Amino acid sequence: MKKTYQVICLLIMAFLFFTPVQTFAVAGGHGGGSTGGGSGGGSIGGGSNSYYRRSRTTNSNSTSEDFLFVGLSLGSIFVFSLFKKKKTHNMDINDLLSRMPGTKREKKKLLSEINRIFYAIQKSWEEEAPEKAKNCYTSRLFEEHQQVLQKNKDDGVRNHTTKIAIQELANYRQINDTSFSIRIDFSCFDYLVDRKNQQLISGDKRERLYFSQVWYFNYSEKDKIWQADFIQPIFLD
Repeated sequence: MKKTYQVICLLIMAFLFFTPVQTFAVAGGHGGGSTGGGSGGGSIGGGSNSYYRRSRTTNSNSTSEDFLFVGLSLGSIFVFSLFKKKKTHNMDINDLLSRMPGTKREKKKLLSEINRIFYAIQKSWEEEAPEKAKNCYTSRLFEEHQQVLQKNKDDGVRNHTTKIAIQELANYRQINDTSFSIRIDFSCFDYLVDRKNQQLISGDKRERLYFSQVWYFNYSEKDKIWQADFIQPIFLD
């Protein structure tokens, strides 16, 4: 009975461990998020006389079998989790591509361009130099980011967004021939510091946070390129 209870507890913890925790806010000056995790452990005791020594040996063998069983169980869960995640990812990619116009090559080229623009804008935000990625913006979004960054300077604060990684692109929607939107899920370290003494004001320097946004893109006929025009955060209850 005790063995079954321990196995069930470990399997529950494994399920919680492999289940991602996400929060959602606004990128490029985005708010905070949270991450979670869990841990567990146990101990085995023994005695001083011959009876307890023999009992401990027997328990040791039983414990080894328990841990072997639990290890195999956790390993199976991990492999299944990876398989399921990969299968779901492939389905999501196929669904995304099916919503996009053009040939397969053109679709992949557009996804690559979306990635490039996203990272370029995030990098310029971190450096407080949006002009470095000006060709990635429409004039509207460029001016908006300039204003927010200037306000941060006036307020004596600085927003850092580092080690950004896209988790998923989804929900592509064609608005017209020269405009579309797409959801971008990503993670990063996001925090606000005092500009003078670098003291942390909000956020966390050590925990990776998760965000989701809808990015709107317009095609510039003049420059023959796609540009980010508007960024809408997704908030979940």
